[in-house]
Amino acid sequence: MLSFLRTTDKTGRTTPEIPFEHPQSFEDIAGYLRLKGPVFIYKHSTRCSVSLFAMKRLQLVKRNSEETWVYLDVVAQRPLSSALAEELNVQHESPQLILIADGKVLAHGSHQQVTETTVEKWRKEFGFSQNKTNI
Repeated sequence: MLSFLRTTDKTGRTTPEIPFEHPQSFEDIAGYLRLKGPVFIYKHSTRCSVSLFAMKRLQLVKRNSEETWVYLDVVAQRPLSSALAEELNVQHESPQLILIADGKVLAHGSHQQVTETTVEKWRKEFGFSQNKTNI
């Protein structure tokens, strides 16, 4: 197996993984859009190597307890992904990371912007990183 796909470090310890939620319906998506706290929506293509590397970069993120992380497979869940793009008025791309709170898009980025650095920048910019407990 290629080393960049491993979920363990060189000492054998498991690396942290974001506990993504996996919506299965339009109602699930609507529920995430109603949440008050920060919601990071990651749109991933299982057919794209750029998405694979973006996912590996996101695995470096230390999740804050107030955050919700949502994973959409744009291949298997095309109708949900399209509906989300239309509802949020954000052009579909993959990989893509969208930050919403209170039903509003605060930020979005795609391709090489989908990184742990982008997440930290957005947290700071929108005040989600101060005195939060990481899980």
